[in-house]
Amino acid sequence: MTEGTSQRPAREAVAPPRPPTIHDVAARAGVSTATVSRILSGVLAGRPETRARVLTAVADLGYRPSGVARSLKLGSTGILGLIVTDILNPFYPELVRAIEDAARSSELAVVLCNGQEDADREAAYLELLAERRVDGVVIASGSLSERHGRWLADAPLPVVLVNCRLADGSRPAILTDNRAAARVAAEHLLGLGHRRIGHITGRPVDAATEDRLAGVRDAIAAAGLSRDDLIVIEGDGHAAGGERAMYRLRELAPDVTAVACYNDLTAIGAMEALRRQGLRVPRDMSVVGFDNIGLATLVDPPLTTVAQDIGTMARWALDRLREAIGRNGRTDGTGGSQEMVLPVRLVVRGSTGPPPGQGEPDVGRPG
Repeated sequence: MTEGTSQRPAREAVAPPRPPTIHDVAARAGVSTATVSRILSGVLAGRPETRARVLTAVADLGYRPSGVARSLKLGSTGILGLIVTDILNPFYPELVRAIEDAARSSELAVVLCNGQEDADREAAYLELLAERRVDGVVIASGSLSERHGRWLADAPLPVVLVNCRLADGSRPAILTDNRAAARVAAEHLLGLGHRRIGHITGRPVDAATEDRLAGVRDAIAAAGLSRDDLIVIEGDGHAAGGERAMYRLRELAPDVTAVACYNDLTAIGAMEALRRQGLRVPRDMSVVGFDNIGLATLVDPPLTTVAQDIGTMARWALDRLREAIGRNGRTDGTGGSQEMVLPVRLVVRGSTGPPPGQGEPDVGRPG
């Protein structure tokens, strides 16, 4: 040993404490492991003194039941999967919150998967959720691809669709009447006196794009106007796309006095383009959105829009999944081929008014 140094005894490795097991709880409470399991799962209330001993032992030992073991025993995880098209679109976070609230009221947890507008990614999430043995899945998507359809045709677990549907109606689905909704929006503009109207669409792949365009065309035809009085510009459902589409619309048809937009984000982008061009909403151009997201009340002026009933969508979807999951958490089917189409509600705010130079009809006043 070198002078001036001392030899330190080697430390012995200390194993981490073993987590308590159900056997430890049973031994401390003086009951069988079966009694502990039944009391903790709620299957057996037990005598008050027995239940008290079990719960005291659980607290003293810091015992936590195995979720995996419980899932294997019950055939249920108590977990739902939720796949959304694009979490950056404010419509989907509002829907996520509503679905999570509905799930919590049924003591279910939700695993969120963001599809990022990628059908292949959404389909891959479906496979992953099935492998993790979630009890059911809600898909809230703007469009369903062929890959979605192939997977859903033989899905090993219940699936409910929100804001989309399968062509064959083989899975429960709830969505808004997009065609009627777009017609209501266009009729509002026509009722204000507008006769040259623009429509900024969503992406061609989005299921609602065609229906919303058809609804605007229905209103134009019913008003006795020509199809040439409607100028259609393709957007992408985002604010930046709405801004670009409005610039294009103004180039092609500077005499247009009102525009019905695919969704609220598109409308907000369109309003920004008008502001940058020195135009005022609604004095120079009226703008209508779709969805009634929270941002619709925060822009200046507040956005006139068509409201989707997100709360009803969420509750209906969870009800169908609970029916499909069945008693005791065991899946026993897909919930049938039910479909619910919701009516719409026009919310009139400050972004719509009469054409430039005209008085304000009563129909245009916020109510």
